[in-house]
Amino acid sequence: MNNKNIYLVAFYSMKPRPGVKTNVKGWMKDTANLQYDEKVEITRGLKSGANVAKIVLDLSTKTVTRNNFNQDKDFKKLFKYFFGGYHNYITAVMKQLDPDYLTSVLDELEAEMKAADAAAAAEIESAQVVSAE
Repeated sequence: MNNKNIYLVAFYSMKPRPGVKTNVKGWMKDTANLQYDEKVEITRGLKSGANVAKIVLDLSTKTVTRNNFNQDKDFKKLFKYFFGGYHNYITAVMKQLDPDYLTSVLDELEAEMKAADAAAAAEIESAQVVSAE
């Protein structure tokens, strides 16, 4: 079977935050002591190393193939997350695969940003009113 779909494959590794004393018993139980490194690949077909990936998104069919990082199986939500950090690469791929889908996601992201800006402006305005009283 020769799968030529385009995949976004995310690998995560956990390591101690700078300054954490790893010689103290139980240091890993406190999540504040940990940080994750994220490595993302966009590939044609799944390579043999993808079997250890935490997240695999099939960009061709717009499905979540695997999510072992958390229970989220919503493709659009995960797509938006990765688009935030890797938009140059994802844009190049999605312009070829499905430009209409890319446009709809960009429109949604723009609307979300405008709503967040409006909420922040309202919060600042209400804080100014309170301080003026």
